[in-house]
Amino acid sequence: MKEWDLFLEKQKDRLGSDAIDRWVKSLKIVDFDAVNLYLEASDPFQVHWFEQYLRPLAKSSFKTANGRAIQIHLSLMGSGAASLKKEWKPTLDLTADFLISTATLDSFFPGETNDLHFSLFKECIKDNQFNPLYLYGPKETGKTHLLMAACQEFKKQNKSFFYIKADRFTQHIVAAIRSGLMPLLREHYRKHDVLIIDEVETLADRSASQEELFHTFNALHLAGKQIILAGRELPSQLKGIEPRLTSRFEWGLVLSLSAPSPLDLHNYFKQKIISKNIQLPEHAVHFCLASFHSIPLLNRAIDLLRPHLKDTLITKALLEKWLLPLFKEEQKKALTPQVILKVVARSFDLHVTDLLGKSQSQDHTFARQMTMYLCRHLLHLPYAQIGEIFSRDHSTVMASVKLIDKKMQAQESVKTTIEDLSKTLSQDNLHLAHELL
Repeated sequence: MKEWDLFLEKQKDRLGSDAIDRWVKSLKIVDFDAVNLYLEASDPFQVHWFEQYLRPLAKSSFKTANGRAIQIHLSLMGSGAASLKKEWKPTLDLTADFLISTATLDSFFPGETNDLHFSLFKECIKDNQFNPLYLYGPKETGKTHLLMAACQEFKKQNKSFFYIKADRFTQHIVAAIRSGLMPLLREHYRKHDVLIIDEVETLADRSASQEELFHTFNALHLAGKQIILAGRELPSQLKGIEPRLTSRFEWGLVLSLSAPSPLDLHNYFKQKIISKNIQLPEHAVHFCLASFHSIPLLNRAIDLLRPHLKDTLITKALLEKWLLPLFKEEQKKALTPQVILKVVARSFDLHVTDLLGKSQSQDHTFARQMTMYLCRHLLHLPYAQIGEIFSRDHSTVMASVKLIDKKMQAQESVKTTIEDLSKTLSQDNLHLAHELL
């Protein structure tokens, strides 16, 4: 339909053409009756993205040619809501997140680094002495493992529990608001003996989710029900989370999980290969420990190596070949705006502060535009997020990206420079980029 296509075209400047193509254009148009558009999404993530980013814009600017507002009705594929719109009755899927059965207290390796806090955690889930219980620490320190292990313990205690990642919590709220079933959501979240929410940092700047969590927290706490939370930061250091929530996160016991020490990793790896009856020469052990610095990565390395260890002389070249998928995965994760800034600055013989600063000299401006372009095309960051990095408006970023696009078409030297920088920042060469820095 013409009105829908025109509306989406206008939103590309605001939300980015990649986002519109990925999350919106794939929505199925089921029906249109002049002032009502019925759409169908293929998965809950599409629904969540639409509700958070596009519906607020549609309310104010999606109109017919004569200025009448067009209402958008969005349903999830398979619900039957779109095709049977007049008979539609709202439903709400409030499923928990998946639990990994092998994530138990016995299979957790605290090492000397986390031994004390691990012992405290085990005591707390037995007697509910502290409420809430808040775990924090960097990625891959075992927070999710412990939350799932707690669920296994609650199952043994015949306690009802609900484990959810904060992103899924937000999806539930969006669905409940759309379907008018908030009372059902509240009843579901408050009926369990224990509520466990993982990755609370992802609630940043989500006002509706924080509002609902605030009231749910109060209701559960007042009823004496256990609340367990996990995040990457101390409650007081969580960005974008309301103080009235972070202060409640600190009411009970706050436990930190730290990255394991080199000795912890060495002990874990040796125990693991012995338990799996794997014969690995000492130089291969050192190679793995030098390459991977977390327990999940070492587990992945063992899984990749295991099928190859059959009467083979293990060389460094073979280890690199067998572990290449893991190296590539980690290199891809390592590409950040900060890495791009440093590589571009070095390429142009500038400082990162020159790229982030206000200088309008030709050299600084051109390098800055190049960096914005690479952040957009290699990391697929929204214009607004790139703007925050450079302390610029999103429209400035858009103009810079378009200008570099135009120059690449007209000037071979610009195209070559972008290609060279992209090659340096590629998955295969990213380790070289880090070495250069």
